[in-house]
Amino acid sequence: MSTTTDAPPRVAALPAAAPARGPLPGSLRRTAALAGAEGRMLRRNRTALFTALALPVGFVALVASVAGARLATPTGAAGAVNLLLGVLLLMVVFYNVLSAAVARREEGVLQRLRTGEAADEEVLTAMAVPSAALTVAIAAVFGVAGAVALDMPLPGRPLLLALAVVLGCAVMALLALVTAAFTRTLESAQITSLPVIAVCGLGAGLFVPADALPGALARVAGFTPLAPVVELVRAGWIGDPSAADVAVWTATLLAWVLLGSLVVRARFRWSPRS
Repeated sequence: MSTTTDAPPRVAALPAAAPARGPLPGSLRRTAALAGAEGRMLRRNRTALFTALALPVGFVALVASVAGARLATPTGAAGAVNLLLGVLLLMVVFYNVLSAAVARREEGVLQRLRTGEAADEEVLTAMAVPSAALTVAIAAVFGVAGAVALDMPLPGRPLLLALAVVLGCAVMALLALVTAAFTRTLESAQITSLPVIAVCGLGAGLFVPADALPGALARVAGFTPLAPVVELVRAGWIGDPSAADVAVWTATLLAWVLLGSLVVRARFRWSPRS
């Protein structure tokens, strides 16, 4: 995710005061510093923060009042977590990263960051870290609170759940950066985000049950970005998925990661468009 044609040439960075002990520690240090700055910006964005924090509270109250005893079953727990995780990935990761990318670009921040020491990958990763971390934290709190207060069972295969969350965050962050390339202003992000939210939500069964879709459409929906996340979460609680099924779901998510990375590398814009 590094090269575009509309960005100015890089300016040579000043020598560091102390040489890094290796490329990985230096890269992690720069990414962490940029992610910390993005986290502070997220905390100052009252609308985004309210949505991210109020959403799970309202969701827990709604689920507790509607689902009732069904939450105590693996099927009910998996359905509740899938619904919450799907909304978090779309509204906290995807939309927040999209808004941040467009806002930083139009303010000239991304252009200035490219003249410094941080690599393009570090800048773009840092934009996604706060939203992804918030999503993981909210999902974890919901799982613990559900087990304590709502008698939700714990997942039998937590590694599948962790895989779903990590790859889901990566896919939605990359989709946000791809969408940002075609979004001219922060206000127009409300429009350009709709097709992605609609396709992902429909494919994952967030709006209507996946089995209610026609046969051909249901097969295509299985390869949309959030559908494998839903399957991995469900497999973490119920069923005994075969290695082949897990491989297909994982490969689908990795394919989206690869495709998103290639499109971002080719199309992402670093200079203001408006």
